[in-house]
Amino acid sequence: IASSPTRQEYVEISVKREEHGVVSRALHDTLADGDELTLSAPSGTFTFTGEGEESIVLVSGGVGITPMMSVIRYLTDRAWAGHIYLLHCCRTTDDFCFRYELEYLQLKHSRLNITATMTRARGSTWVGPTGRLSAGLIRECVPDIASKLVHLCGPPPMMEAIKGTLCKLGVPSERVKTEAFGPAKRAVPAADTATQASYSTVRFTVSGKTVPLPPTSTVLEAADDAGVDIDNFCRAGTCGSCRVKLLKGEVTMDVEDALDDADRQAGVILACQAKSKSDKLEVEA
Repeated sequence: IASSPTRQEYVEISVKREEHGVVSRALHDTLADGDELTLSAPSGTFTFTGEGEESIVLVSGGVGITPMMSVIRYLTDRAWAGHIYLLHCCRTTDDFCFRYELEYLQLKHSRLNITATMTRARGSTWVGPTGRLSAGLIRECVPDIASKLVHLCGPPPMMEAIKGTLCKLGVPSERVKTEAFGPAKRAVPAADTATQASYSTVRFTVSGKTVPLPPTSTVLEAADDAGVDIDNFCRAGTCGSCRVKLLKGEVTMDVEDALDDADRQAGVILACQAKSKSDKLEVEA
């Protein structure tokens, strides 16, 4: 969502047409004025109201700028007193979504700081930074980055690189919130030498099914294979649709942005991220 909740007469989304995409091509090529769509409600915790913080750092790549526009529009509409830092990376100026609106907003709001860098600027009239977002550029544009709250959205490889850079710059992982475009590719071992006996097992207590859980697979993937229904949407740890209760065992999760402290204390996990650390798991599903 790119629109602000301060403008409730409409909801704006931004979708880049992908040549091999299914939904993006349908939206661009076949959707017409007057068509009606059935949508699920927004979910997840990738939100920022300005409460409790004196600044926010928004880091985006490509069309990942979409949720950042919602935050920027909301904060500028409310004349938020904090500092807003947008660090955006895209290929060319043609790919710089919302460029002119951002330039206008920056002129109106002195606390809005925008830095954009192009990775394929050669031969263009672009006079700003070029190349990918580096530690040096981030440090130069955001004072005391280690103390800031960071929101990050972009292609998965870009986000992984930025998370590593932020870690080196001293930003605690719990101060970095992420929003993914979609699911990461399912891990496939180069050579599966593990025997089934070495796998963990997961028992789904509602359905009564018990299935093997390979070390590279998530609880959600095991549920899919077993025909156990667990609600899910993003499959990237950000929307929270796949929250389930872990009744027995321990798991690891690469991304758990959709969980809050109350969830963790109650033993709630994200099925799309949870991989077993125990011989046996029991999950309420």
